Amino acid sequence: MKKFSGFAAMSVLAFTVVGCSDSMSPAAPSSVQSVTEEARGNSANSNGRSSLPTIAGTAVAGGFNTLVYALGKAGLVETFEGSRQFTVFAPTDAAFGAAAQEFGFANGQALVDYLDDKGLLAQVLTYHVTVGDRRAQAVLSSGQVTMLDGNLAAVTVDAEGPKIDGALIEKTDIIASNGIIHVLGGVMLPPGFGE
Repeated sequence: MKKFSGFAAMSVLAFTVVGCSDSMSPAAPSSVQSVTEEARGNSANSNGRSSLPTIAGTAVAGGFNTLVYALGKAGLVETFEGSRQFTVFAPTDAAFGAAAQEFGFANGQALVDYLDDKGLLAQVLTYHVTVGDRRAQAVLSSGQVTMLDGNLAAVTVDAEGPKIDGALIEKTDIIASNGIIHVLGGVMLPPGFGE
C-alpha cells in the first residue's frame, strides 16, 4: 500500500519518466527501423498499407516487449490488430524499465503487473493512444493531442527535441496497416492518475 501511495502521489504531478538503461541495445532501434523500411517497401509495392503489419504486429517485430506484454495483460492486443486507425506513442523497454526503477520495481514487466493488479493499466495505456493516423508533422503542429482516455497531452519542443507530456519522442512515423507508431523515451501518466 505504501508503494501505491507513493506511486499515486507522484503520478498526480503527471510527470513523465524519461531515461534509458543498459538493457536497451542498439538492436532494438535497428529492428524498428528495419520493420519500418520493410513496411515502406511493401507499401510502395502494393500502393497501400493493407499488406503492412498491424500496430500490434509492428510492436512485436520492433522489440517493444514490455508494451506488448502490457497490451496483452490489459486485453488490448485485438484492438490494435483491427482495422481502426490509431496513433500510438510507444514507450521503449528502457522507458518502462526507468519508470519501474523510479517506483522500486525490478523491471518494466513487474510495474505492468502491479498496475494491472490495481486496475490502472488500461488507464495508462489509453493515455498513450489517439484515434486516427497522426504523423509527426501533424502531432507537432497541433500543440496538444486528445488521447484515447479523453485527456489532453501537451506537445512541446525544447533543446532535447519534440516531446509529448514531457516524454521525448525518439522516433516518428513508423507506419502500420492500421495507424502510426511514434517511439517514446518515457512513460506518460495521465492527469489525476491513481486518484
